[in-house]
Amino acid sequence: MTLIKNPYTIGRPIYTPEYLFRREIIVSFIQEQLTSKAKVMVLHGQRRMGMTSFVNYISRSVSVDGFIFVPLSLEDKHHYSLDEILYDFARDIVDWLGISGSTITIPSQEDLKVQPRLFVRIFLQQISDRLEGKNIVLLLDEFDVLWDDTCSEINPFINFLISLIHREEKIFIVLFLGRQGNSLEFISDLFGGEVPHQELGLLNKSDTESLITKIAEGIIEYEPEAIEEIWELASGHPYYTELLCFKLFQQARNLNQWNVTRQDIKGIIDESLEIGEAAFVSTLEVLSAIEKLVLYAVAEAQKEATKLSKSNIVNPLGILEKHHGKLTKKMKEELTKAAEHLVNLGFLQKIGEQKLGKNVTPIYKVKIELLRLWLLKRVSLTAEIETINELFRQKSFLDKIRNSGLGKWMRSYNN
Repeated sequence: MTLIKNPYTIGRPIYTPEYLFRREIIVSFIQEQLTSKAKVMVLHGQRRMGMTSFVNYISRSVSVDGFIFVPLSLEDKHHYSLDEILYDFARDIVDWLGISGSTITIPSQEDLKVQPRLFVRIFLQQISDRLEGKNIVLLLDEFDVLWDDTCSEINPFINFLISLIHREEKIFIVLFLGRQGNSLEFISDLFGGEVPHQELGLLNKSDTESLITKIAEGIIEYEPEAIEEIWELASGHPYYTELLCFKLFQQARNLNQWNVTRQDIKGIIDESLEIGEAAFVSTLEVLSAIEKLVLYAVAEAQKEATKLSKSNIVNPLGILEKHHGKLTKKMKEELTKAAEHLVNLGFLQKIGEQKLGKNVTPIYKVKIELLRLWLLKRVSLTAEIETINELFRQKSFLDKIRNSGLGKWMRSYNN
C-alpha cells in the first residue's frame, strides 16, 4: 500500500499561503500602517499562533509599493552582544536580497563592537543604494527574547533599534511578540507612545472548519459532529486544531478508514496531549508563577464542577483554600488580579460570578479545553500549592500560627 503523506503540519512553519488563515487581516493591517508611514508596528499573540509562518508569508508574498520586506530572527540571540546581532543581521540581509558578498562591504564584528553606527553608515547605505531608494521593512521575529519578564535585563540592540528608527527615514520595523506577557506595554514605553498592533488570535469557527477540511480535501472526510468536537476542544487555536487533525489523519491511515466521526476524536486525545507536550509547555512560558497557579486552580475548579453537577460552579479561590487553607485578603486580591491578566492574555474566559463569603467573585474557565485537559494530566495542584507560600512570604506571624497545627488545636479547644 502506498503511504499517504500526512498533510497536516505541527512544529514547522507553514509555507502554503492558502493554509495560512487570517492572512488578509494581517496584510491589510501592515499595508494600512505603512501607507500612513507608521515606523513601528507590532504583531502579537500566544506562542504557537503561527508567528514565524506569517514572517515567511509577509516577506515572500506581500507587496507594497516602495517597500521591501526583510525577515530577521532573534531566536537564540538573547545572550548576543550588539556587535554579534548586527554582524549576523548584515549577513542575513545580504543573503535574503541575493547580493553577492564580494560586491558589498560588511563591517567586521570587531569594527561593529567599537563603532555600531558603521552598520548604518557603511552597510545600510550600500543596501539603500542597491534598492534604489526603496524603504526597508525589517520583520523581527521573536523580538521579545531580548528582555526578561521583569524587563530588568534588556539587550543593547533595543536601544540601537530605537535610535535607528528615529534617525533613518527609510527604515521601518514590524515586531513579532509571543513570549512576554507584558510586551505591548513595554513596547509602548520604549517607543514613547502607543504602537499600532494587531493580534494573532484564535480562528473563528468558519476558518477553523476550513483549516480542518481543506488541508486534506479529497482524502479524508469529517462528519459535522467531528468538526464540532474539534472546535470545542481547540477553540480555534490553529496549532491545537492541526495537532488533533494530524493525529486523526494518522489514525485514519493506519485503519484505512477515511471518514472521521466524533468517536474517533476521543481515541486520539491522550496521544495528542503527549506529542503536543512541547507546545503546551512553551505556551505557558509567558506566565508568572502566580498566573500559572491560578490557571491550574481554574482547571481543577472546572473538574470539580463537573463532578458535582453542571449547575454547580466552583470558584478557583475556593479550590486554592481547599488545598492551602484560609487565604488572606491580600492573597485573594493578588490572585484575582492574576486571573484578570490571564483573561487579557486569552488563557481564561470569565463565565459568571459566585458569592464567596461576603464577597462576589468572578468565575472563569480555561479558554481552550485541550489545554485544560493537558493541565489536569501533567500538573498536580497539590504539589504546586506551595507556590502560595513562596509568593506570599510576607504573611504575618499570627497568620502562620492560625494555619499551623497549634492554630488548629487552639480553634478546636475553643470550640
